[in-house]
Amino acid sequence: MNSQSVDEQGLDRLRAALTARSAIKSWSEGRELIELLRAAHHAGWLDRLHRETTADELATATGVSVEQVSNVLAVLTSAGVVQTRSTRFQLSPTFDALVVGASGVDMSTVLGAVDLTRGQLEQAVQPPGRTRGLDGAQALALARDWGVRTTPGARQLYGTLYQALPEYRDRLERGGPLLDVGSGVGGALLTTLTLFEELRAVGVEVVPEVATELRRRAQEAGVDERVELRAIDARTLRDEATFTVSYWAQAFFSASARAETLTAIFRALRPDGLLLMQELFPPSATQDQPTVRGQLDQLFYRQQDVAYGLSAEALAAEASAAGFQDAQIIDSPLGRLVIMRKPAVDQLQGLSGGS
Repeated sequence: MNSQSVDEQGLDRLRAALTARSAIKSWSEGRELIELLRAAHHAGWLDRLHRETTADELATATGVSVEQVSNVLAVLTSAGVVQTRSTRFQLSPTFDALVVGASGVDMSTVLGAVDLTRGQLEQAVQPPGRTRGLDGAQALALARDWGVRTTPGARQLYGTLYQALPEYRDRLERGGPLLDVGSGVGGALLTTLTLFEELRAVGVEVVPEVATELRRRAQEAGVDERVELRAIDARTLRDEATFTVSYWAQAFFSASARAETLTAIFRALRPDGLLLMQELFPPSATQDQPTVRGQLDQLFYRQQDVAYGLSAEALAAEASAAGFQDAQIIDSPLGRLVIMRKPAVDQLQGLSGGS
């Protein structure tokens, strides 16, 4: 190999390394924006930006130089966090809604979930014996991020959802009872209870820290007298023919627990009872047209042994194997839903006689 070839090979390697360096720096932009956003949130800047202010006013209030304040505001404006009108700055409507938190989704919760994901992904390259699942505090951070509070917006959303499920809605209106499996912090369960004044329910949540938060939120929502909350593994449910409807938050259940959980739900429902499930992570996000975001989510949830990305059709097949029938797949404001039915008494007797 002559010296010219060696030089060309070295130049190619340098160009490749510089390209990789540029890619890493572009990836780091998101992390740096999050850290700046977190710092501004903790320092109270975002609260002040709830109303219009100037760089001079913000500098006076915070003790930071006008130049530094202006530089921070320029970054936040470019990122869409802040909007500007002449020399005045204010949070954009979307970030204002997040900071104020009146929707039930707030900045601190979102930042906590970001930290959780980052910490877990660091374990992705470790062998099985050296990895660890979520502890109670981490599970609570995840549940808070996925949950909503019983706000007017949440009631409007779930009210619209139940319009797409008339038979399920009618049973809720008649008082249920409802079995909510995998309640988390109660976004769906507690909002549903506020929508249907006659409804009685049982909520099942296995993580003690999450169950404690759920109880507190039930009291805040004023529905604690109509819901029994059980901090147990759903597989240990011993209820028989008790509930007319059940919602299963299937996306957060480990692959090893799914079949037994469905068996317990089937047993707990009355004949002709209805099971509702949600396709939470559309499989197209990671299969048909994979994105980095979808692949990172898959990596995170698969580390928790969660059956990530099951389609509505796969959920229907899973429930069918547990004995449910009459699958309906419905498009709704919360994505694709699956509703299935436990066979009626005469059908159950026929199945029993034929076995």
